[in-house]
Amino acid sequence: MVRARQVAVLARELGFDESKPAVEIRGLRVWIGGSEILKGVSATIPPRGVTVVLGPSGSGKSTLLRCINRMIDLVPEARVDGVVRVFGVDVRSVDPYELRKRVGMVFQIPNPFPHMSIYENVAIAAKIAGVARGRRELDEVVRWALERAMLWDEVRDRLGDPPSRLSGGQQQRLCLARALAMKPRLLLLDEPTANIDPENSKKIEESIKALVREEGVSVVFVTHSPHQAARIADYLVVVYRGLIVEEGPAREVIESPRHEVTRSLLSGAM
Repeated sequence: MVRARQVAVLARELGFDESKPAVEIRGLRVWIGGSEILKGVSATIPPRGVTVVLGPSGSGKSTLLRCINRMIDLVPEARVDGVVRVFGVDVRSVDPYELRKRVGMVFQIPNPFPHMSIYENVAIAAKIAGVARGRRELDEVVRWALERAMLWDEVRDRLGDPPSRLSGGQQQRLCLARALAMKPRLLLLDEPTANIDPENSKKIEESIKALVREEGVSVVFVTHSPHQAARIADYLVVVYRGLIVEEGPAREVIESPRHEVTRSLLSGAM
C-alpha cells in the first residue's frame, strides 16, 4: 500500500502545507461570455473536514468548485480574476495538470471510461498520479480505493468487466474510487449524489466521512440539498446569485442562520 509518507511527499511536490487552510478564496470573480457568475467572493475552507457549498441551482456553486482545480480553464469564454490558494499554494502558479493529480474531482454525472475495465478505470488514475509502482502495489491501491468507495465487495469477482455492467450508482462510486486512487489531499465533489438512488447516495456519504476521519483528506462537497448538508457538513458555505452570503461551522450556521437566504434554504422554501 502507498504509505502516508509517500503521499505527503507527493503533496509537497506542489508546495502544499496542510497546516494552512485547505482552500483560501479572495475576491474571486468569474465571467463566462458576458455574464458575471461569481461576484468577488471570499472564503476560507478549513482542512481535514467536509465543507459543503450549499445553494440553489444556478447560484455559482459548480463554477466556484472548478476554480479550485482550474477546470474553469477548460470553459470557453471564461475569465477569472482574484486569488485561489490550495494549502497555501496559488493555483495559478502551478501546472494545472499537476494540480489536478493532487486535487481530485467527481462530477454530477458518472463518467467512467467506457472502453476500460472496472480495474483499469481505477488503476489508470494511480498510474497517472505516480502513487503505485509495479503490479502488486497497483493491485493494492485499486483494492484500497474500491474499498474506500464501498464498492469492492460488489465488484471483486468481476474487475475485468466494463463499467457499463454496473448500475448508475455503482458507476458513480467507481468514479469516486478513481479519484481516490490518485491519493488526493483535497477532494472536490460536484453534486455527486444528485442523479443516483438513496442507497448509493448513503454509501458515498459514508465513504466521504470515513475518508476524512481516517485519512485526513479535505473535502469540498457541492449540493443543493439542505438535508444532505446537515448530514455531512463540518463547515458550511452558502452561495446565492454569485455571492457567498454566509459561512461558518455547520452546526452554528444550521442552528442560528444569520442571513435570510440561508434560513430559506434550510427550511426548504428555496
